[in-house]
Amino acid sequence: MHLSPGHLKVVLILALLQDLQIRPQKDIFRAHLERDLRLCPACFAGQRWQCEEIFEDIAEPSDWSKLLKSISLLFDRREIYFLQLNGGAQLVAKRKAIEQQPYRNVDSLRREFLEMEERPGGFQLCRSGSRTPRFVSYFEQRGHEAATIWYYMMHSVTPLLMQELFLLEFPVPRSYGACGLTHFQAYAGRTLVHYAAAVENLRLEMARQLLQLSLKLTFGFADFRIFLTDLTADNLAFDEPSQRVILIDLDSVVLVDASAPLGNAQKYEPLPGDGFTFDVKEFCGGQQLDANVYQACRLLKDFLLQDLANDRLEMLLGQCVRCDNETCDMRFQQAYDLIKLLGELLDR
Repeated sequence: MHLSPGHLKVVLILALLQDLQIRPQKDIFRAHLERDLRLCPACFAGQRWQCEEIFEDIAEPSDWSKLLKSISLLFDRREIYFLQLNGGAQLVAKRKAIEQQPYRNVDSLRREFLEMEERPGGFQLCRSGSRTPRFVSYFEQRGHEAATIWYYMMHSVTPLLMQELFLLEFPVPRSYGACGLTHFQAYAGRTLVHYAAAVENLRLEMARQLLQLSLKLTFGFADFRIFLTDLTADNLAFDEPSQRVILIDLDSVVLVDASAPLGNAQKYEPLPGDGFTFDVKEFCGGQQLDANVYQACRLLKDFLLQDLANDRLEMLLGQCVRCDNETCDMRFQQAYDLIKLLGELLDR
Protein backbone atom coordinates (compact mmCIF):
# COMPACT_ATOMS: atom_id res chain seq x y z
CA MET A 1 0.00 0.00 0.00
CA HIS A 2 1.36 3.38 -1.02
CA LEU A 3 1.01 6.21 1.51
CA SER A 4 1.37 9.89 0.79
CA PRO A 5 4.00 11.88 2.77
CA GLY A 6 1.20 13.35 4.88
CA HIS A 7 -0.15 9.90 5.77
CA LEU A 8 3.37 8.68 6.56
CA LYS A 9 3.75 11.53 9.07
CA VAL A 10 0.48 10.54 10.74
CA VAL A 11 1.58 6.89 10.94
CA LEU A 12 4.94 7.94 12.41
CA ILE A 13 3.27 10.11 15.05
CA LEU A 14 0.82 7.35 15.98
CA ALA A 15 3.67 4.84 16.25
CA LEU A 16 5.65 7.19 18.47
CA LEU A 17 2.61 7.86 20.63
CA GLN A 18 1.96 4.13 21.02
CA ASP A 19 5.57 3.61 22.11
CA LEU A 20 5.38 6.47 24.57
CA GLN A 21 2.18 5.21 26.14
CA ILE A 22 3.83 1.97 27.19
CA ARG A 23 7.20 3.46 28.21
CA PRO A 24 7.19 5.72 31.28
CA GLN A 25 9.73 8.52 31.20
CA LYS A 26 11.53 7.17 34.26
CA ASP A 27 12.22 4.01 32.24
CA ILE A 28 13.94 6.13 29.60
CA PHE A 29 16.39 7.40 32.22
CA ARG A 30 16.86 3.90 33.60
CA ALA A 31 17.77 2.72 30.10
CA HIS A 32 20.27 5.57 29.77
CA LEU A 33 21.91 4.57 33.05
CA GLU A 34 22.11 0.92 32.04
CA ARG A 35 23.78 1.93 28.78
CA ASP A 36 26.32 4.05 30.68
CA LEU A 37 26.99 1.19 33.10
CA ARG A 38 27.90 -1.03 30.16
CA LEU A 39 30.38 1.61 29.01
CA CYS A 40 32.03 1.88 32.41
CA PRO A 41 30.71 -0.26 35.29
CA ALA A 42 33.35 1.04 37.70
CA CYS A 43 32.34 4.63 36.96
CA PHE A 44 28.63 4.58 37.74
CA ALA A 45 27.71 1.49 39.78
CA GLY A 46 27.72 3.50 43.01
CA GLN A 47 25.12 5.93 41.61
CA ARG A 48 22.34 3.40 41.15
CA TRP A 49 20.58 3.75 44.52
CA GLN A 50 20.49 7.56 44.34
CA CYS A 51 19.35 7.48 40.73
CA GLU A 52 16.50 5.09 41.51
CA GLU A 53 15.22 7.59 44.09
CA ILE A 54 15.30 10.34 41.46
CA PHE A 55 13.63 8.17 38.81
CA GLU A 56 10.82 7.14 41.14
CA ASP A 57 10.15 10.77 42.10
CA ILE A 58 9.73 11.99 38.52
CA ALA A 59 6.14 12.98 37.76
CA GLU A 60 5.04 11.56 34.42
CA PRO A 61 4.29 14.26 31.82
CA SER A 62 1.38 13.96 29.43
CA ASP A 63 1.65 11.66 26.44
CA TRP A 64 1.48 14.74 24.24
CA SER A 65 4.53 16.29 25.97
CA LYS A 66 6.47 13.06 25.62
CA LEU A 67 5.47 12.84 21.97
CA LEU A 68 6.71 16.36 21.26
CA LYS A 69 10.00 15.58 23.01
CA SER A 70 10.52 12.40 21.00
CA ILE A 71 9.82 14.25 17.77
CA SER A 72 12.24 17.03 18.72
CA LEU A 73 14.99 14.46 19.32
CA LEU A 74 14.65 13.38 15.70
CA PHE A 75 15.95 16.81 14.66
CA ASP A 76 18.00 17.97 17.67
CA ARG A 77 20.28 15.39 19.28
CA ARG A 78 20.83 17.45 22.43
CA GLU A 79 19.03 15.53 25.15
CA ILE A 80 17.60 18.14 27.50
CA TYR A 81 14.47 17.25 29.48
CA PHE A 82 12.36 19.62 31.57
CA LEU A 83 10.90 17.56 34.41
CA GLN A 84 8.80 17.91 37.52
CA LEU A 85 9.11 15.91 40.72
CA ASN A 86 6.05 14.63 42.53
CA GLY A 87 6.53 17.33 45.17
CA GLY A 88 6.38 20.06 42.51
CA ALA A 89 10.10 20.91 42.14
CA GLN A 90 11.14 21.63 38.56
CA LEU A 91 14.25 19.93 37.19
CA VAL A 92 16.33 19.94 34.04
CA ALA A 93 18.00 16.69 32.96
CA LYS A 94 20.95 17.16 30.60
CA ARG A 95 22.51 14.19 28.92
CA LYS A 96 25.82 14.00 27.06
CA ALA A 97 25.43 11.18 24.55
CA ILE A 98 28.75 9.72 23.37
CA GLU A 99 29.94 6.85 21.21
CA GLN A 100 32.74 5.11 23.10
CA GLN A 101 34.23 1.66 23.62
CA PRO A 102 33.77 0.21 27.13
CA TYR A 103 36.55 0.86 29.62
CA ARG A 104 38.18 -2.10 31.31
CA ASN A 105 39.61 -0.41 34.41
CA VAL A 106 40.66 2.82 36.09
CA ASP A 107 44.16 2.63 34.65
CA SER A 108 42.87 2.72 31.08
CA LEU A 109 40.77 5.81 31.89
CA ARG A 110 43.71 7.54 33.54
CA ARG A 111 46.05 6.74 30.67
CA GLU A 112 43.63 7.94 28.00
CA PHE A 113 43.02 11.25 29.79
CA LEU A 114 46.70 11.97 30.35
CA GLU A 115 47.47 11.19 26.70
CA MET A 116 44.72 13.46 25.35
CA GLU A 117 45.73 16.45 23.25
CA GLU A 118 44.88 19.90 24.56
CA ARG A 119 41.60 20.89 22.99
CA PRO A 120 39.86 24.27 22.78
CA GLY A 121 36.37 22.99 23.60
CA GLY A 122 34.97 20.98 26.47
CA PHE A 123 36.90 20.55 29.71
CA GLN A 124 40.59 21.34 29.77
CA LEU A 125 42.64 20.66 32.92
CA CYS A 126 45.98 22.43 32.98
CA ARG A 127 48.45 19.82 34.11
CA SER A 128 52.17 19.14 34.16
CA GLY A 129 53.82 15.78 33.58
CA SER A 130 52.07 12.43 33.91
CA ARG A 131 51.41 12.44 37.65
CA THR A 132 47.87 12.27 38.99
CA PRO A 133 46.44 15.81 38.94
CA ARG A 134 45.54 17.35 42.30
CA PHE A 135 42.03 17.87 40.88
CA VAL A 136 41.52 14.09 40.93
CA SER A 137 42.87 13.76 44.47
CA TYR A 138 40.60 16.58 45.64
CA PHE A 139 37.44 14.89 44.35
CA GLU A 140 38.51 11.51 45.70
CA GLN A 141 38.73 13.13 49.13
CA ARG A 142 35.23 14.52 48.52
CA GLY A 143 33.93 10.95 48.16
CA HIS A 144 33.94 10.37 44.39
CA GLU A 145 35.29 7.20 42.81
CA ALA A 146 38.52 7.63 40.82
CA ALA A 147 37.02 6.00 37.72
CA THR A 148 34.04 8.40 37.84
CA ILE A 149 36.33 11.43 38.07
CA TRP A 150 38.53 10.41 35.13
CA TYR A 151 35.48 9.57 33.00
CA TYR A 152 33.71 12.87 33.66
CA MET A 153 36.89 14.86 32.98
CA MET A 154 37.12 13.25 29.55
CA HIS A 155 33.49 13.38 28.48
CA SER A 156 31.34 15.76 30.55
CA VAL A 157 32.70 17.55 33.60
CA THR A 158 29.38 19.23 34.43
CA PRO A 159 28.01 16.44 36.69
CA LEU A 160 31.20 16.54 38.75
CA LEU A 161 31.92 20.26 38.89
CA MET A 162 28.32 21.49 39.17
CA GLN A 163 27.68 19.45 42.32
CA GLU A 164 30.82 20.77 43.99
CA LEU A 165 30.20 24.42 43.10
CA PHE A 166 26.66 24.20 44.46
CA LEU A 167 27.94 22.86 47.77
CA LEU A 168 30.47 25.72 47.85
CA GLU A 169 27.63 28.24 47.34
CA PHE A 170 28.55 29.37 43.84
CA PRO A 171 25.58 30.74 41.85
CA VAL A 172 24.78 27.46 40.06
CA PRO A 173 21.59 25.34 40.14
CA ARG A 174 21.02 22.84 42.90
CA SER A 175 22.38 19.48 41.76
CA TYR A 176 19.99 16.59 42.42
CA GLY A 177 22.42 13.95 41.23
CA ALA A 178 24.37 12.41 38.38
CA CYS A 179 23.20 9.19 36.74
CA GLY A 180 25.90 8.16 34.34
CA LEU A 181 26.07 10.82 31.67
CA THR A 182 22.73 12.34 32.71
CA HIS A 183 22.83 15.18 35.21
CA PHE A 184 19.71 16.32 37.09
CA GLN A 185 19.76 19.95 38.23
CA ALA A 186 17.15 22.42 39.42
CA TYR A 187 15.42 24.58 36.84
CA ALA A 188 16.99 28.03 37.31
CA GLY A 189 14.68 30.17 35.20
CA ARG A 190 14.82 31.58 31.70
CA THR A 191 18.16 32.37 30.11
CA LEU A 192 19.44 35.94 29.90
CA VAL A 193 18.48 35.94 26.21
CA HIS A 194 14.91 36.62 27.36
CA TYR A 195 15.92 39.74 29.32
CA ALA A 196 17.45 41.84 26.54
CA ALA A 197 14.55 44.30 26.80
CA ALA A 198 13.88 44.03 30.55
CA VAL A 199 13.51 47.16 32.68
CA GLU A 200 16.73 49.09 33.22
CA ASN A 201 17.18 48.40 36.94
CA LEU A 202 16.78 44.66 36.47
CA ARG A 203 19.46 44.61 33.78
CA LEU A 204 21.77 46.72 35.94
CA GLU A 205 21.40 44.20 38.78
CA MET A 206 22.05 41.31 36.39
CA ALA A 207 25.15 43.12 35.14
CA ARG A 208 26.48 43.60 38.66
CA GLN A 209 25.95 39.93 39.50
CA LEU A 210 27.56 38.81 36.25
CA LEU A 211 30.73 40.80 37.01
CA GLN A 212 30.79 39.41 40.55
CA LEU A 213 30.44 35.90 39.09
CA SER A 214 33.36 36.49 36.73
CA LEU A 215 35.57 37.41 39.69
CA LYS A 216 34.33 34.56 41.88
CA LEU A 217 35.12 31.98 39.19
CA THR A 218 38.58 33.47 38.69
CA PHE A 219 39.35 33.25 42.41
CA GLY A 220 37.88 29.73 42.29
CA PHE A 221 38.02 27.22 45.13
CA ALA A 222 40.75 25.20 46.87
CA ASP A 223 43.39 26.92 44.72
CA PHE A 224 41.63 25.92 41.51
CA ARG A 225 40.86 28.75 39.08
CA ILE A 226 37.85 28.32 36.79
CA PHE A 227 37.91 29.96 33.37
CA LEU A 228 34.82 29.69 31.21
CA THR A 229 35.30 29.60 27.47
CA ASP A 230 31.61 29.99 26.59
CA LEU A 231 30.22 32.73 28.83
CA THR A 232 27.13 33.62 26.80
CA ALA A 233 23.56 34.68 27.51
CA ASP A 234 22.42 31.12 26.66
CA ASN A 235 24.49 29.66 29.51
CA LEU A 236 23.20 32.03 32.18
CA ALA A 237 19.71 32.08 33.68
CA PHE A 238 17.84 34.44 35.98
CA ASP A 239 15.98 32.90 38.91
CA GLU A 240 13.17 35.37 39.49
CA PRO A 241 12.14 34.17 42.99
CA SER A 242 15.66 34.69 44.36
CA GLN A 243 16.58 37.48 41.89
CA ARG A 244 19.89 35.73 41.14
CA VAL A 245 21.91 35.24 37.97
CA ILE A 246 22.71 31.52 37.75
CA LEU A 247 25.40 29.77 35.69
CA ILE A 248 23.62 26.76 34.18
CA ASP A 249 26.29 25.20 31.93
CA LEU A 250 29.86 24.14 32.71
CA ASP A 251 30.70 22.12 29.60
CA SER A 252 33.39 24.50 28.31
CA VAL A 253 35.92 25.16 31.07
CA VAL A 254 39.66 25.55 31.50
CA LEU A 255 40.69 24.74 35.07
CA VAL A 256 44.05 25.88 36.45
CA ASP A 257 45.72 24.43 39.53
CA ALA A 258 47.06 27.62 41.10
CA SER A 259 48.76 25.82 43.97
CA ALA A 260 51.72 25.32 41.62
CA PRO A 261 51.46 28.11 39.02
CA LEU A 262 53.31 27.68 35.76
CA GLY A 263 53.94 31.39 35.24
CA ASN A 264 52.75 34.91 35.93
CA ALA A 265 49.19 36.09 35.42
CA GLN A 266 48.64 37.70 32.03
CA LYS A 267 46.09 39.98 30.45
CA TYR A 268 43.80 38.15 28.05
CA GLU A 269 44.48 39.11 24.43
CA PRO A 270 41.80 38.05 21.90
CA LEU A 271 43.04 36.02 18.97
CA PRO A 272 41.84 36.78 15.43
CA GLY A 273 38.37 35.47 14.72
CA ASP A 274 34.76 35.87 15.75
CA GLY A 275 33.52 35.30 19.28
CA PHE A 276 35.74 34.37 22.21
CA THR A 277 39.05 33.09 20.85
CA PHE A 278 41.87 31.82 23.01
CA ASP A 279 45.02 29.75 23.32
CA VAL A 280 44.82 27.03 25.99
CA LYS A 281 48.52 27.53 26.78
CA GLU A 282 47.81 31.15 27.72
CA PHE A 283 45.14 30.00 30.17
CA CYS A 284 47.50 27.52 31.73
CA GLY A 285 50.31 30.03 32.14
CA GLY A 286 49.18 31.84 35.27
CA GLN A 287 46.87 32.03 38.26
CA GLN A 288 44.54 34.91 37.51
CA LEU A 289 44.09 35.54 33.82
CA ASP A 290 41.37 38.18 33.37
CA ALA A 291 39.52 36.25 30.64
CA ASN A 292 36.31 35.80 32.69
CA VAL A 293 36.11 39.56 33.25
CA TYR A 294 36.71 40.21 29.55
CA GLN A 295 33.83 37.93 28.56
CA ALA A 296 31.50 39.46 31.16
CA CYS A 297 32.28 43.01 29.99
CA ARG A 298 31.80 42.04 26.36
CA LEU A 299 28.45 40.39 27.11
CA LEU A 300 27.28 43.50 28.94
CA LYS A 301 28.54 45.93 26.29
CA ASP A 302 27.23 44.02 23.28
CA PHE A 303 24.01 42.62 24.70
CA LEU A 304 22.63 43.30 28.16
CA LEU A 305 23.48 47.02 28.52
CA GLN A 306 24.00 48.06 24.92
CA ASP A 307 21.14 50.59 24.86
CA LEU A 308 21.65 52.19 28.28
CA ALA A 309 22.51 55.89 28.03
CA ASN A 310 25.20 56.45 30.65
CA ASP A 311 28.51 57.93 29.53
CA ARG A 312 30.59 56.64 32.44
CA LEU A 313 29.13 53.14 32.17
CA GLU A 314 29.80 53.07 28.44
CA MET A 315 33.37 54.32 28.96
CA LEU A 316 34.20 51.73 31.64
CA LEU A 317 32.76 48.87 29.58
CA GLY A 318 34.73 50.01 26.56
CA GLN A 319 37.94 50.19 28.61
CA CYS A 320 37.29 46.74 30.04
CA VAL A 321 36.80 45.16 26.60
CA ARG A 322 39.72 46.92 24.90
CA CYS A 323 42.06 47.06 27.92
CA ASP A 324 44.57 49.28 26.10
CA ASN A 325 48.17 48.83 27.21
CA GLU A 326 48.49 52.51 28.09
CA THR A 327 45.61 52.47 30.57
CA CYS A 328 45.04 48.82 31.50
CA ASP A 329 47.45 46.25 32.88
CA MET A 330 44.65 43.85 33.86
CA ARG A 331 40.86 44.10 33.76
CA PHE A 332 40.20 43.47 37.44
CA GLN A 333 40.20 47.17 38.37
CA GLN A 334 37.62 47.91 35.66
CA ALA A 335 35.45 45.12 37.09
CA TYR A 336 35.56 46.63 40.59
CA ASP A 337 34.88 50.12 39.20
CA LEU A 338 31.92 48.81 37.20
CA ILE A 339 30.46 46.97 40.20
CA LYS A 340 30.69 50.18 42.24
CA LEU A 341 29.10 52.29 39.49
CA LEU A 342 26.28 49.78 38.96
CA GLY A 343 25.55 49.87 42.68
CA GLU A 344 25.36 53.67 42.58
CA LEU A 345 22.99 53.58 39.60
CA LEU A 346 20.75 51.08 41.39
CA ASP A 347 20.64 53.26 44.53
CA ARG A 348 19.39 56.33 42.67
